[in-house]
Amino acid sequence: MNFEKEGVVSAWFSTVDFSTIPEAYFEADGEWPDQWSRGFKITQYDEELQELNGCESGTESAEALLAPCSYSASYANAVSKKITKLGHDRICWLVLMFDFEYRAKKTQCFSDDYMQFAGAFPYSLTADSIIDPDS
Repeated sequence: MNFEKEGVVSAWFSTVDFSTIPEAYFEADGEWPDQWSRGFKITQYDEELQELNGCESGTESAEALLAPCSYSASYANAVSKKITKLGHDRICWLVLMFDFEYRAKKTQCFSDDYMQFAGAFPYSLTADSIIDPDS
């Protein structure tokens, strides 16, 4: 299934401490797709358009983890509200896929052992990050 769509960012989040996730979760080990892709029935994506952010340990608010991400001023508020609506005030890490409109209703994959899909949200290439990731 092809989920490519310009101007849309898909967001997944986790409440599982990153240090407990097996390395193979995002590594294909020569086989495509990796465990994460297989779990969400994603058959292709551009790794250059994927962004991860999270805590070494513990949790943060979704806003704090989204703030340094690319173009976050255009989508962070909507993603954060959706994560809260899904019952999570604090998360450990997140995955963003830009120019990608994942449709969980089509795949029937809303979550796996480590991640939960938050949704697909419009974003703008002209938007700044809420905070400078290097500050």
